[in-house]
Amino acid sequence: MNKFTIEFYERENGVIPVEEFLLSLDKKMRAKILGIMGILQEKGNQLREPYSKHLDDGIFEIRGKVGTDISRVLCLSQK
Repeated sequence: MNKFTIEFYERENGVIPVEEFLLSLDKKMRAKILGIMGILQEKGNQLREPYSKHLDDGIFEIRGKVGTDISRVLCLSQK
C-alpha cells in the first residue's frame, strides 16, 4: 500500500486555493473533506468510491457528501 503525503498547490502570491475552498465550506462539509484527506494519507491509492474516484492518469478526486451536498477536490498523484 502506498501512503500519500498531501501537499497543497501554492500560487506565487502565497495563496493556497484549496485552503480558500475548504474555508468556504460549512463546518460539516469541511470536516468531512479533511477526514477523507486523512484517510487518503493512510490508504493512499487504495482509497476508492465513495471517497475517491480515478479520473485520468495521475488525476483523481476526493468526494465528500453531507446530506444532499457534494464537494470535490481534484488531486494529482506524483510517482
